[in-house]
Amino acid sequence: MKDFPLTNSFLARYFLVFIGAIFASVFSLVFAVPLFFDSYFRDLSLADNAKYSFLGGIALTLVIVHCNFMIARGRPQWVWPLVALLGLCFLGVLPTIEYRPHTFIYGMSVLLPLLALLLLNSKRHREMRQKLLEVRLLRQAVIAKHKKR
Repeated sequence: MKDFPLTNSFLARYFLVFIGAIFASVFSLVFAVPLFFDSYFRDLSLADNAKYSFLGGIALTLVIVHCNFMIARGRPQWVWPLVALLGLCFLGVLPTIEYRPHTFIYGMSVLLPLLALLLLNSKRHREMRQKLLEVRLLRQAVIAKHKKR
């Protein structure tokens, strides 16, 4: 219980950048996936377009959730699948300007992956990943010590 103030200071310092990166990643999918299907698969019916957008969005959201869960568990290398996913979102949406999408949707589809990448690359997010790695290593040491007994 004496470590409670330490937890509060950790959350106060790193929570906003962590949750901001998660929300920027999820909202980039919210805008990018339907735009992607609407632009590149024009022959699909509206029902099929909505179905595939929904299923693709759910699958990619699960990837984002899993990667962020692993980062929170002290595995900083899981940031790379997030970077790859956000890069694919950005590169997949960028050429859709040719199909004249709605300006706001296109703008958000380009802006949000870049914002998420900026947050993932921020000094504070990198510090948080390092601290979480240290916590994981301490946790493993305590577990190993108790198993030895």
